[in-house]
Amino acid sequence: MTVEFVIYFAVQCLGTGATLFLAYRSFQKRRIQLGDAPTLPQYFSRRSAYWSGIALYCALMVCIYWLLTWQWLSLEPLITLIVSNLRSGEWLDLLQGLDGGTLIPLIFAGLFLFFIDWENPLNPLLILRDSVHDAFAIPTKAAQVYNALMASRLSAVDDQIKSQIADRLLVQSVDSGDFDKSGATVEYKWAHNCLLFDRIQHYADQSSYRRFFNEPSLKWGEICISYNAMSEKVAIWKDAEPHYTKTVLLIKDLDALTGLLCRLLASLIVFGSASENEIWETVKHLGGRVHESHLKHTYKYVLIFTAVTTLGVILGREVSVALHNTILFPDKPLAHFSYTTLRWIAYAIPMYVLPIALVFVARAFTFRQQHEQSDRYYGFYMAMMLMGGIVSTSTATVVLEVTFYHREHFEFLSSFMQHIRWGILPALISGYVAYRMDTPISETEGPIKLFLSGVLRFLGWGAVAVIFMLYATDDLPVEVSNLRFTLVGTAFFVIGLLAAFACFKTTRS
Repeated sequence: MTVEFVIYFAVQCLGTGATLFLAYRSFQKRRIQLGDAPTLPQYFSRRSAYWSGIALYCALMVCIYWLLTWQWLSLEPLITLIVSNLRSGEWLDLLQGLDGGTLIPLIFAGLFLFFIDWENPLNPLLILRDSVHDAFAIPTKAAQVYNALMASRLSAVDDQIKSQIADRLLVQSVDSGDFDKSGATVEYKWAHNCLLFDRIQHYADQSSYRRFFNEPSLKWGEICISYNAMSEKVAIWKDAEPHYTKTVLLIKDLDALTGLLCRLLASLIVFGSASENEIWETVKHLGGRVHESHLKHTYKYVLIFTAVTTLGVILGREVSVALHNTILFPDKPLAHFSYTTLRWIAYAIPMYVLPIALVFVARAFTFRQQHEQSDRYYGFYMAMMLMGGIVSTSTATVVLEVTFYHREHFEFLSSFMQHIRWGILPALISGYVAYRMDTPISETEGPIKLFLSGVLRFLGWGAVAVIFMLYATDDLPVEVSNLRFTLVGTAFFVIGLLAAFACFKTTRS
């Protein structure tokens, strides 16, 4: 083992240590914005998940560092040059040897260490860091719990808990009827805050949660002061004559206190729960619920829709060809299992499956930011219909203009308007899939009922497909009437099967 190698290995170890330190510090520096206050992520994740995320991110950074400095831009030539010239004492040769081949790896290594700790939205390493956060659901889970607590309805809270809250108040400011009033009233907002504070007290009595109450960013001291002050203010407000300005200011103060309470309580619930089921059980116990149906293994649904689309094209065309050859035009038979079937499959997948896949992506992103709770999100369904229509029409425009009309140069906007009719069915099925995601399968539904409902969806949506495809193919020339027949028949099977398989198993909280 040479001296050069030992020094080179020592430099690599120092660089590795610097990488680990900077990656660890960077991972902890990301702040989660809940309400108006940013919070460090370690307070919104179970300890095992958070430290697993740190370990993964640090390991990724070390691997990239070693690949960069050992394989891609090795520091070994620079180390060898420095050591050999220090031995000989030829300082002039050392300066002459510092060329691009020896300095560029050092520059890139320094830049890599700088980028690890550089807080900038365009920094690719920080984008990777945030992706690791998201992969371990560190900010996502916190945001979901926070939003569920903010929008909780106290009418769902157990009556025993309500009575306990009233008994523990120093100043009597909560009545039993306050829990059932409108969410915009002072009485309801104060009852909500009392419920949250009472639950936080449950954690405050346990020593294992002490660091949360000592963390300045979670503002436990400010919460206690504000809570005691609000108790007196609400009691005075209830005894006084109604006053609009005082009511508005009091509601503003109560909303600010609610945000602080929900932020602290969300951190305690997520950190203190042994499993995800326990998290949502605690949230439901406080009158909250998760407005999103959590779909499991969404990639499997995308694969299912891809397979269903392929099967629909094959069945639709072959059945249509069989009917065409036996009933309509036996003297002009069409070929079974021709190359046309493969082309139609390649065309149908981006037309139908790509918009559905984008529905999954948009749903995950949109509902992560959602604050209001509802059983149905009709605005989202309409947006998905619009998105599906744009994507599928764009696909039809490019494919048809290049392959069917054989135009190398065409004006996209005018062609888009001409082919918008082909995007109607994909738009409708995209909106329907988004709707079906909020209609999960009940555990009590038997296989026969599921099969019959799937058959009804197949027939109903197949009929819709026939109607719209007859309109879309109305201007096809007479000499290609067989093409119109097979297109309509294929659409019947594709749309019918997609609707029949739009059936999701979800976990509701």
